[in-house]
Amino acid sequence: MINKLPIIGWVLSFIANVSLSIPFWICWTLGGIGKKYFYFLPNVYQDISFWNCVGLFMILSILKGLIPTVVDVTQKNTNKE
Repeated sequence: MINKLPIIGWVLSFIANVSLSIPFWICWTLGGIGKKYFYFLPNVYQDISFWNCVGLFMILSILKGLIPTVVDVTQKNTNKE
């Protein structure tokens, strides 16, 4: 949603994606989760660079905005006490 705002939204989205990518990249690469639990993947995906990780987060956020909502659940409180 924030990607749809020009310039300011793009900058905020980039900052959010970088801040989300830092712990993921640390756990995946430096923590060894990629090599330990995803050993069946090629080495390229087990040890990704930080900026590739940021790019993946940006692509996922853009794709999430393009996919329509299939299920939407709302709840109204009609109890009048």
